[in-house]
This record gives sequence, structure tokens and C-alpha cells, in this order.
Amino acid sequence: MLFLMRWMFLLAGLLFLTFLPARAGHSPPKILLRIHVQTTGAGQSPLAIMTVSLPPDGETIQVRTLPEATEQQLVAVRQDDAGIHLLFNHEGQVALNAVTAQNEGRILVVLLNGIVVYAPIIDEQISNGELDLPRHFPPQVVELLQEEAKRNVRQDART
Repeated sequence: MLFLMRWMFLLAGLLFLTFLPARAGHSPPKILLRIHVQTTGAGQSPLAIMTVSLPPDGETIQVRTLPEATEQQLVAVRQDDAGIHLLFNHEGQVALNAVTAQNEGRILVVLLNGIVVYAPIIDEQISNGELDLPRHFPPQVVELLQEEAKRNVRQDART
């Protein structure tokens, strides 16, 4: 009987923990933005690197598995005739500043939902926290990125 009670409490605890994030207001992003930097892979664990195919010819490069910046650091998104402009919070600004200062000549890979959308060679430091992608995106994609940025701003205001 004691054994059965322990399993019931364990099951109830696991069930509670499963639904806790959803009840606390956390929800997965509707769009994933990942910014990675090219690496040689030398001296790194195979788990620390991943291979990415670059458009248009499918050239493959290795990038660090952990992204330098994500949608979680977005605070503003706007699109104009020049393309889309992504503005990052302080954490994202520091990350972009560091990665572009230390990796000149390497490729910065921008992925949206796992698809490479921009992959420039780093030729200057991004110190203002704004990453400009010189292409247009469908309005639905821009809206999702803007929603994510607004959610981040609201969340930062609460903390």
C-alpha cells in the first residue's frame, strides 16, 4: 500500500510539473530566430558544432550549436524598403557586439524556424544591437517577430 501511495504522489508531482510552465504564462515562441557564427570546429566537442547548408548553392559550414542571439532577446522589429531590422535588448546587443568583433571574416548565419535566411561574411562590428537583413519577409513572418519582440518588452517590464 505504501508503494502505491508513493507512485501516486510521484505521478501527481510529475503531472503538476508538466503543466506548471503553461500555467505560469510561459509559452513556446511561435517563430524561432537563431543567430549562429561559423566555427572551424577545431578543439570543440562534436556536440558543440552543427553543420548548416547555405543557400543558394548548398555550401556547408560548421557553426556553434549554441546560438549567439535568439528571438528571446528581440525588442523591436521593423520592415522598410531596405529590408528587415531586428533590434536586440542589452544581452543580445552585447552578444552581437562580441561575436562580430571576434569573428571578422567568418559567416554569421541567421535562421528562421531552422531555415537559413541570411548568411553574410562578418566585415564590421555590430555595436548598436541592430541586425539588418537586406531582404523582405512575408507580412506574417514580420508580425510573428514583432509579437515576440512585444512579448519580450512586456516581460522585461515585469522583471
